[in-house]
Amino acid sequence: MANLNVKQENFIMALMSTSTTEEAYRKAGISPTTAYKYLNDAFFKEEYRRIRRETMHQVTSKLQQSALTAVMTLLDVMTDAENSTPSARVQASRVVLENAYRGIELEDLQARIEKLESTLEQ
Repeated sequence: MANLNVKQENFIMALMSTSTTEEAYRKAGISPTTAYKYLNDAFFKEEYRRIRRETMHQVTSKLQQSALTAVMTLLDVMTDAENSTPSARVQASRVVLENAYRGIELEDLQARIEKLESTLEQ
């Protein structure tokens, strides 16, 4: 958090860990006036966005690491007629199918975007 002062850093951390601006400025120990001054400052906003993006990148990475386990769990529930209830099996099947279709849609969209980009470059 280069070039942010300690209060600004604390406020960003509080913003990341609370659900409202009011909770955040109280947790950071700053006044509402100071909080909104920070929130309207271009550099502060950019640093806050950067930190949020960085955090979401870490979250996404963790989710991707867990994806195979999640799929295996869905497949286990879906195919376990002895221990899984019919509704659990149907729900697991629905999730698998929805995500399979979504994957195809994303691949199609990616191909269309690449084609458009190629056309624009020419």
